[in-house]
Amino acid sequence: MSDIAENIPFTSTPDEHGPNQKYKESTDKDTQMDKDLALRLSALIEDANGRVAPLCRMIRKAIEGFEAQKEDDRDEAALVKQVRPLIEQAEKTLNETNGAVRGADPDGRLSNNAKRNMQDHKATPEEQRLAEALKVMVEEVGGTIEWARDKLNSFPKAKRDLGPLLDALGQPLTQIVGGVGLLLAGVLNLVGNLLKGLGLDGLLRGILSATGLDKIYKGLGLGNWLNMGSKN
Repeated sequence: MSDIAENIPFTSTPDEHGPNQKYKESTDKDTQMDKDLALRLSALIEDANGRVAPLCRMIRKAIEGFEAQKEDDRDEAALVKQVRPLIEQAEKTLNETNGAVRGADPDGRLSNNAKRNMQDHKATPEEQRLAEALKVMVEEVGGTIEWARDKLNSFPKAKRDLGPLLDALGQPLTQIVGGVGLLLAGVLNLVGNLLKGLGLDGLLRGILSATGLDKIYKGLGLGNWLNMGSKN
C-alpha cells in the first residue's frame, strides 16, 4: 500500500488555490518587499555612517584637544571655527540620507505593516543588518551630540555658537530613525536591544518621543516595549 502511495504523482488540491493559498502568497510578497526595503535602507544608512562617523570622531577630538589645553591658552572662537564646518557637513549628509529614506518606499506603505513587523515577527537577516546600521548611526551621531553638549557646558561662548548647530544635527537623525520606524517598526526593537547593551537605549526612546512614534506604537498596542525600556 505504501509503495503504491509513493508512486502516485502529486496533484494540487483545490485548497492550494483557495483563500489560504492566496493569503500565503500575499504574506510571502509582503515579506519579500520588507526584505528588499530593509536592504535599500541599510545601504543608505551604511553609506551615511561611512561619511558621518569620521566627522563625529573629528568633533570629539577637537573638543578633547581644546579641553586639554591650559585655561589661559583656550580660544573658544577658534574651537567654534574648527568644529562648525564638521557639524554642518554631518548635518548635510544626514539631511541627504533622510530624503533618500523618505523616497525608499515607492508603495507608500509606511505604517501599514508596523504591527505585523513588531509582533509575532522573526527578524530577517536584512532587518538585522538595518538595525545594526541604525545602531551605529544613533551611537555615533546621537552619542556625539549628547557628549558634546555635556562638554560645552563648561565653555559658554562655544556653547552659544555650537549648541544650535548640535540641535540642528539631531533633527535629521531623529527623522531618519522615525522614517525607518514607520516603514519597518520591528527594526527599532532590534536597535533598542543593541543600544541597551551599550547603555544608550535612552537615546532611542528620546527619538521615538520626539517623532511621536511612541504614541503611534502605543496606539497599535505596542507600548509594552517602550515601557519596558524606560524601566531599565
